[in-house]
Amino acid sequence: MPVKISAANHARLQQWADTDERPMGDIVNELIERHDRERFWTQAYEQLARLKADPVVWQDYMDEIAAFDALAGDGLDGEAPYYTPQEEREILGKAERTANG
Repeated sequence: MPVKISAANHARLQQWADTDERPMGDIVNELIERHDRERFWTQAYEQLARLKADPVVWQDYMDEIAAFDALAGDGLDGEAPYYTPQEEREILGKAERTANG
């Protein structure tokens, strides 16, 4: 299925394909998937910002989260965290890099 792109972008895509020894279609598919993830996280952060912008709505949300957390009943109150602080920073850093492309 043909898609029109500029000659400059086609040249860049061809260069990436040559460098990575991958078909251009695979690279385009990867870029589309990355863009989808970026859009998902952008929308999630925007929705969270809208919630936080209204203190009453935000408090209702936090109360609801607390109620669900209390229902978890996992019996892990006071247990040591699964990850070390360093591991948590690494995990959060990787998640942020993934979200930002």
